[in-house]
Amino acid sequence: MDYELSQGAALLWLLPLLWLLPHSWTAPQAPTPRWQDDLQNHTFLHTMYCQNASPSVGLSESYDEDQLFSFDFSQNIRVPRLPEFADWAQKSEDVSTIFFDKGFCQAMIHEIGPKLEGQIPVSRVPQNALPSDLLENVLCGVAFGLGVLGIIVGLVLIIYFRKPCSGD
Repeated sequence: MDYELSQGAALLWLLPLLWLLPHSWTAPQAPTPRWQDDLQNHTFLHTMYCQNASPSVGLSESYDEDQLFSFDFSQNIRVPRLPEFADWAQKSEDVSTIFFDKGFCQAMIHEIGPKLEGQIPVSRVPQNALPSDLLENVLCGVAFGLGVLGIIVGLVLIIYFRKPCSGD
């Protein structure tokens, strides 16, 4: 048992190499952008996850926290969130990079994961996570409803206790 733990500990030095994943040799080189003072910075997130549970692998692409695409691994296509993104989703220049990332991710889980069992925390991706906008709208609606209910109850109590008391 101690020998297995020492093997797993020996593989811990591979974890810092995860930063190489987005720089795989199959990824096309993008030109360095020139920044101007009047331009805003934006964020494009290409998030891939793999796990032993279902779904075993997933990919989501978002721009400034708005999801643009997900990737359907059974059909090997991007699925646009909105119909306006359909033409953009047809471009498949980086499909080879996506499958490299998928293979690397699964290799990490199946080959390195068991050797590091109990040494690193296991993160789970929620199955049906609520989008933040929907959650925000629901919470605002509940707060508004409670506020209106509070006003109505307050008015009823004011009217009830302001009535003159009948004399004895």
